[in-house]
Amino acid sequence: MLVSEEGDEVLYTYVDTEYAPEKCSLCNGTGLSEGGICEACGGQGNVLVAQPAIICPLCNGSGNLETGTCRACGGSGWALF
Repeated sequence: MLVSEEGDEVLYTYVDTEYAPEKCSLCNGTGLSEGGICEACGGQGNVLVAQPAIICPLCNGSGNLETGTCRACGGSGWALF
């Protein structure tokens, strides 16, 4: 893993793919969801997302579907590649 800083942004590189922290959509960055630790970000409030960041096309970035947490993005609201 290679960690680099560009301005205010920290980028993580794994096998030629850059990742950057993005705010978790399920908990809105608080780390808490439904009275407990957010399952999407593990209580961190953000998730590492492949760059360029792409909003999850299934839930449109909300992290939720009518049936519950979006299974495509795990509730993070970001497309996870």
